[in-house]
Amino acid sequence: MGFGSPAPEVPAPACGEEIAAWVGLSRLPGVGPRTVAGWVARAGSARAVWQHLPSFVQKRADAAEILAAWGEVDPSAVLAGARSLGLTVLAACEPGFPALLRAIPDPPPVLYVRGRLDEAPSVAVVGARRATPYGLAAAERLAFDLAQEGITIVSGLARGIDSAAHKAALDGGGRTVAVLGCGADVIYPPEHRRLAEAVAAQGALVSEFPPGTPPLPGHFPRRNRIISGIALGVVVVEGAQDSGALMTVDYALDQGREVFAVPGSIFSPRSRAPHSLLRQGARLVEGAGDILTELGLGSRARSTPGEGEMVTAGESCAVPAPSGGAEGKARLLTLLEGGPQRLDDLAEQASLSASAVGALVTMLELQGLVRTLPGQMVMRNPTGRGRGG
Repeated sequence: MGFGSPAPEVPAPACGEEIAAWVGLSRLPGVGPRTVAGWVARAGSARAVWQHLPSFVQKRADAAEILAAWGEVDPSAVLAGARSLGLTVLAACEPGFPALLRAIPDPPPVLYVRGRLDEAPSVAVVGARRATPYGLAAAERLAFDLAQEGITIVSGLARGIDSAAHKAALDGGGRTVAVLGCGADVIYPPEHRRLAEAVAAQGALVSEFPPGTPPLPGHFPRRNRIISGIALGVVVVEGAQDSGALMTVDYALDQGREVFAVPGSIFSPRSRAPHSLLRQGARLVEGAGDILTELGLGSRARSTPGEGEMVTAGESCAVPAPSGGAEGKARLLTLLEGGPQRLDDLAEQASLSASAVGALVTMLELQGLVRTLPGQMVMRNPTGRGRGG
């Protein structure tokens, strides 16, 4: 039987059967998303393709391998197993499938979702796994402020910039989506299990891989196209010249998404990726307002440094040196606007003793206004939440 043109005479299948067919097609070895989409367009439904698969693969060199898998895979069992784990299974044909993602050149046939997706505007924040304190602070500030503006933050649940963005979005009372390179029931890295639970409760964990799929290296480049595909734009916060974040940027450009980059220190190798992007025309980001304006989303963001904008490291403010108390805390907060600093440097700039600065930092940390970092570093807390917050 041939399927050279759409077959309108094929009746609309039951929803469960159609979704199961999409699941089955997504499990076939060597068959990519574009091929699946082309087959479904020709046949009129995924169910028609699944029922008559030999007709679609007969001229392929790997036909025997595909047909062997076709005979072994039980799509209904995979679908039932996913649902038993509390996952929602979205096929590309369904109204709940993200519209932006459906429009990319190679949308995943199926998404396994733990939590809830919606059509709120989204921005992806990605970057280095081994991020610097400055990079973490930048990611947190941007994600927190964007979340408070009603923007969903998308990232990959990885160490470093990804996890900082997810946490800050949650702290900002907003939504966040983590796209995984494994099954939605397999959390990687394992130390992010609690974070994953929070993301699922206040957003969604998303994967194109069925439950139980391990985090294999080849899966992560594939998931990057979904990170950019869901979002209106991609923000790169730190990364080496060969950073995996640049793969997400490549996908973003192919998908017609906006690309943003946060400038970093000229002395840091992790500034290479964003600086390279800036030289190539990426939008420079100093605060959430830059992103909102470029995407045409409007902004209720505050414009005071430390509340809605990041300040370039090294900026100074001519404020008289304090002697301590409220004036001393205000002075330290001003000095920290440019990014994380060492305690000794703060003491020198504020013309205070190290012990006085230490006491002020402790009070500020208890108030949720700063954070202490390894190496006697101090940074402003973009979330404004204390230790118990």
